Amino acid sequence: MYIDTYLAIALWIFGIFGFICFVVLVLRDISSALGNKKGSFNVVITAQNQEDVIEGIVRGFILKTAVDGDSLVNIVLVDVGSYDDTPKVMERLARQYPYIKFLKPGELCGYLTKLIQGFK
Repeated sequence: MYIDTYLAIALWIFGIFGFICFVVLVLRDISSALGNKKGSFNVVITAQNQEDVIEGIVRGFILKTAVDGDSLVNIVLVDVGSYDDTPKVMERLARQYPYIKFLKPGELCGYLTKLIQGFK
């Protein structure tokens, strides 16, 4: 008997939430169209024995920054001694995307120093 009322309340809540999300997205798009700049990112991702998930993490991050309108400058992938195929996955991603760099742990400090000096 009350199930119809509860169902109607739940549907109204979802409808209101959806409308609020729509308004927020429209306002965000208008704001970005008016020239409000988003952030730019340099990301360092370290991994060990993560061949099953590292590609999804990196591609998800690329997709998220593209959807949000942010500027992704560099992704640095560092393998810290994996025993599986994590380095091969990282190397393949670095070949596919020009802003991804694959490094060994010993190369990271030098690369970050050059990167920081380039921003000064």
